[in-house]
Amino acid sequence: MTSRLVVVAAISLVLAGCTTREKSLPYNPALLGVPDRPSIADVAYDVPLGPLDLLHVTVLRVTELSGDFQVDAHGEVDLPLIGAISVRDQSPESFARKLRQLYGERYLNNPDITVRVVTTNGTNITIEGGVNQSGIYPLPGRTTLLGAVALAHGVNEDNGNPRRVAIFRKQGGKTVAAAFDLISIHHGKMVDPVVYPGDTIVVDDDLVRKTYRDLFQSLPALALFHNL
Repeated sequence: MTSRLVVVAAISLVLAGCTTREKSLPYNPALLGVPDRPSIADVAYDVPLGPLDLLHVTVLRVTELSGDFQVDAHGEVDLPLIGAISVRDQSPESFARKLRQLYGERYLNNPDITVRVVTTNGTNITIEGGVNQSGIYPLPGRTTLLGAVALAHGVNEDNGNPRRVAIFRKQGGKTVAAAFDLISIHHGKMVDPVVYPGDTIVVDDDLVRKTYRDLFQSLPALALFHNL
């Protein structure tokens, strides 16, 4: 989980419950607890691969095709002979099967291929919406929301809304969320929450994707958010 939140799909399931003030997101950091932590076995075998993972591909007896390969921000990895291929929604084992198929079709006879995760994006967060540079960022250590937004070069002055910033997180097996007012945090009127690996931070703006737009439009501008 930690590394990959299927945030958009999860939000779409709960948008119907966000249309009233009583069921909108909370401006309350206390309601957003510590995220779930995967077991070592989950990280090694079950968690889908994703952006910025570092993979070690071993093609038995073919050293030219073996080595460490970095997944890019779009979830693709560039491999010898076969080029760029998506790893999204695949485990290391299912990706290895895919590689056995691709290499076996054109280049090798019954290749023996394994895929191992060297490092995962479990130390990364995703920042979207009204920031100057959205993307996936590694956490430099203990980081709060203000520090996370700074990683994305701050709120966009033309489009970003610093009073509507949401954190989405996997907790208790579900996607939960809370929203924060960066202006109030700057003035010491709201706690600056700690962000965790795997969090997705969305700053409201004019161009935010429709799923987020529908959610933000359901939120009261200057009132407390409530639970999803």
